[in-house]
Amino acid sequence: MVPFADWEMPVSYSGILEEHRAVRKNVGIFDVSHMGRFRLKGFGADSLLDYLTTGRVSLLPDGRFLYTMILNEQGGVLDDLLVGRHGDTYLIVVNASNLEPDYAHFASWLKKFGNPDLADESREVALLALQGPRSAAILSAVLDADLKRLDYYWMKDFHWGGETVTVSRTGYTGELGYEIFVTERNAQSLWKKLVESGASPCGLGARDTLRLEMGYPLYGHELDQNHTPFEAGLAWVVDMGKKDFLGKEALLEEKTRGVKNILRGVEASAHDIPRSGYRLFAGGSEVGKLASGGIAPSLGIGIGTAYLPHELADPGTKLELELRGRMVQVTVVKPPFYKEGTARQILV
Repeated sequence: MVPFADWEMPVSYSGILEEHRAVRKNVGIFDVSHMGRFRLKGFGADSLLDYLTTGRVSLLPDGRFLYTMILNEQGGVLDDLLVGRHGDTYLIVVNASNLEPDYAHFASWLKKFGNPDLADESREVALLALQGPRSAAILSAVLDADLKRLDYYWMKDFHWGGETVTVSRTGYTGELGYEIFVTERNAQSLWKKLVESGASPCGLGARDTLRLEMGYPLYGHELDQNHTPFEAGLAWVVDMGKKDFLGKEALLEEKTRGVKNILRGVEASAHDIPRSGYRLFAGGSEVGKLASGGIAPSLGIGIGTAYLPHELADPGTKLELELRGRMVQVTVVKPPFYKEGTARQILV
């Protein structure tokens, strides 16, 4: 167990590599209740979210989730988050480390947008993530529900323990999977039943190796207030066609002049394992530091991410990594590192 955002979190249950393989080949379950969960509803809610996020939230149909970001005035990323329309309410899922500042940020704008109702339900509602190729089969059996019509980034209500649970087809692993919003009092029984049905309990370690293989950004590593979505290679989450949103002016300026640095992946050998903070060099000069790094269990090589000067960001570029007192060669790549995930597969 390790402290993580005011929670005690397991690094692993049976071993990181074993849990990683369970998710890639079978099914694993994560307790991600440390993530922040807000509800926003009432007059002005859609306008507030359109202004504070990079996506066009007001156009979401009922049951649809959107991956988006909130920015500062300089275009830096305050957080990446999910926003979904759930009936007459918006369900907002934020990173654990940003729960309090994100809530304060949203709250500070309420009066300017008609004072919609904002509630933090992070302690009342648990969040379980069931991930892996067999996740649909197991969850369908446990909830006695048909998941075939639940498409990627959509949510639907089902029942467990006499109460409504909201299931979204989302996740952080690159595999077919679901995130389940369940009341705190029913979370333990649902977890137990899913494990009895074949899901392997997984901890923070496997969650990190799985997301890194997919090139998914982690706030505080690939994403922070000093880098914009354009630098992070996430221009697709920014709707520049919106009339206005916080940070748009800075992004327009950046779009005109071009980015100086861009987020890329690097691949090392099977024997060289990069770690966050390790330095990268080209021609003897330091050109960046790793945002994340580790082993890619599915590929058997070391991988990492780093912001690199535009002229060194082309895939295939060779750089040197300072690794525990020696220099090793790494190759620049464009993530994802692992390309066989099942997240978007069509269920029949």
